[in-house]
Parts: sequence; C-alpha cells; structure tokens
Amino acid sequence: MPSLADIRSRFPSLSGSTVFLDNAGGSQLPGCVIDAAGAYLRESYVQLGADYEVSRRATSIVTSAHVFVETFLNARGPTHDLGRVVLASSTSLLCHILAWAYAESRAAHPQGRRNRIFVSTAGHESNIGPWMRLAARGFEVIPWKPAQNGNGDWDLNLSGLRAMLDDQTLLVAFPHVSNILGDIWDAAEAVRLAKAAGARTLIDGVAYAPHRAPDVAALGCDWYVYSLYKVFGPHMAALYGSHEAFAELQGPNHYFIRNDDVPYKFELGGVNHEGAAMIVGAADYYRFLAEQPAVAGTPPRDIFSRAFAVVERLETELQAHLIGNLLRINGLRLWGRTSSGPERVPTVSFTLQGLASRDIAVALNARGLGVRYGHFYSKRLIEDIGLDPDDGVIRASPIHYNSHEEIDRLLDELRRVLR
Repeated sequence: MPSLADIRSRFPSLSGSTVFLDNAGGSQLPGCVIDAAGAYLRESYVQLGADYEVSRRATSIVTSAHVFVETFLNARGPTHDLGRVVLASSTSLLCHILAWAYAESRAAHPQGRRNRIFVSTAGHESNIGPWMRLAARGFEVIPWKPAQNGNGDWDLNLSGLRAMLDDQTLLVAFPHVSNILGDIWDAAEAVRLAKAAGARTLIDGVAYAPHRAPDVAALGCDWYVYSLYKVFGPHMAALYGSHEAFAELQGPNHYFIRNDDVPYKFELGGVNHEGAAMIVGAADYYRFLAEQPAVAGTPPRDIFSRAFAVVERLETELQAHLIGNLLRINGLRLWGRTSSGPERVPTVSFTLQGLASRDIAVALNARGLGVRYGHFYSKRLIEDIGLDPDDGVIRASPIHYNSHEEIDRLLDELRRVLR
C-alpha cells in the first residue's frame, strides 16, 4: 500500500498550514488532475466535433470522461453496458434536469398510472427539492422520513418505505450515505423493495463516492448521481441512468437532437471541456493508489476497486481515532454511528451541550482547521433529529489523505476552545 507521505505528496495544497477537514464539501486535487486542466487549455481548447486534429483530440477527451465515470460506477465493462452518464456543473442541476424530464413525460402521457414519488428527507436538498416541486405538476410527492432504530441511531427507515410502496409508485429517491450522520445505508435493499413495486430508483451518492467506488451493477439502481469535485475532480457532477430509464424520458436539449442521443440530449450547452480533461487526468492517481504503473486510457474497474480498498483502510483507522477521542469529551454528542467500521464513512458531526456550533467552528477556523457548522443542505434531516438548522452541527470530514497528526491537532484545539 502506498505510504501516507507518498499519498500526501500527490496533493500540492497539503503542503500548506491549513488542515483540510471539510472534505465532505469538496476534496483537494491531485497534481495530475490540476495538470490535466492546464494541458487541455494549452493544447486542445477548441470546439468539439470537427475533423481537424485538435478538435478530434478535444472530442476524444470529453468522450473519455464519460467512459471514465461509467467505468468508475461499474456501468460499463468488458462484459456489460448498463447505461450512460450525463455530466453537468452540479448534482443539484442534474436532479432538476431529471425531475423536469419526468414532468415532461407526464405532460406527454397524462393517463400514465404511476404518479407517486417517495423522497427521503434524510439527504441533501439537491435530491429532495426538485422532486417536491413536482407536486405542482400533478405528481403525488410523499416525504419519506428517517427513523430511530433500537440503538437510538437514525436510519433510512426501510420498514416505512416497505409499508408505503404500491403499484402507483413511479420513483424512489434517497441518499446512499447521510452527509450529516456518515452512515452507509442499505441502498441495495431500498432498490430491491422499489423494484418489487415496479418503481424506478435514484440514489444520491455524493457522500458515498469519495470513500467507496459505487457499483450500480450490484445495486441495480436506475439512476445514481454524485459530485466529481468531492472525489478528487473538477467542479462537475455525474448522473448515471440505465438505458431503460433514459428511454422513458425526453431530454431537454434542442428538438433536432434525437432522444436516444444520450448523453447529448441531457447535456444542455455541452459539458465543461477542461473539466472533462480533469476527470480523465485522475486516472494516474487511482493507478498510483492501486500500485499500478501510469498508462494512458481509462483504468479498468479493478483499478478503482483496488484504489478504494486503500482508501477504506486508511479512513477506517482515521475515523476510529477521531470518533474514539471525541466521545471522551464531556457534553459532546456525536450524530451517527459511534463505532468505526465498514458501516460508516469518516464524515463526523457533533454538537456540544450548551454551546453554539457556530462559535466552536469559527474558533477552530481561526486556528487553521478547516471544519464547518450548519445544516449542510440537509436542513430537513437536521429538523427531523431535533436540532436548530441555523446552528446545526459541527462537521469534521477527514478523507484518506488526512493524517493522524491532523486529527490530533483538531482534538487538541477543540479541547483548548472548550476550556
């Protein structure tokens, strides 16, 4: 396994004094990703689709970015081709585009029987708000709230979903991981339940993808969305859709673009070309983590699996160190699982009795620690668990390139703030 020192040396920003513990909001970039943007802008900054050499190269880069993400998600491989990936500037935009497409489909086929959408309120607003708005377009949109289990932890509430599903259910939208609680939920079981009712599923993988390589083939989902800038890439996002799910919808792009021309039919104005180059540029980093030589082309799925095995091993140790020490602080409540292991990611949120989350976070920021406070766009979840969304939680979200020394620095500074 690569050493932590070698891993950190790949990230230019880590040589500074700031401790980056806000990675759930956006990861730092490996040098190979940064270099890929510059190379594109210097050598391939032209429009796509022409027959001269530079345009062909630019077109190939954008095509390769789609293939890269499809391979990362295990939607594409030597033996299978499950669907396509749409790229855009954000997960919020992609979910709005998808919701719009479902609304247009209903307008075109108003007699369709399936009309009910279940939306988990346990996730980020990007995968809640667009669906809630469809109530004004003739859909029955039903909030699906999380529940407390026997351990007092909040979970996705699969039993509640099971009781609600019926033959009128069109879509079930939910998060793979809570960006507040850090718990990995049983997305495969949620998909199984929805499929049994004949419904489509949309998984928000934004808080999952930086820590595990999502596997849409194993999940069996129809849609999967995540943010590339939280997974060592550019400020872009990706939406996977199965061939069957795309075929049911009309994309929003120009009328003269064929409906089966996916992803083009869903990529309004095209994609960010230099961002696409950055996506492809990340290949060298994944090969490095997997201890494989840098070669041209999209890594096979096995490289991603091996790279994220390294990520998981490092992060399990990090979160055990962080959680174990936080729980020793009097008056601190940790939201989410209080044990470290394969059931959670190192996104750790906490509150301190009698103290404002804002005051603690701002004091830590002044000491060079990149943590945040608030509801992190999971306002409904914060309200459901009984917290004030204006103050919310303090969130520390280390990732595999953080060190135990950085966690110790956070803990030491937190203790000083609390004196």
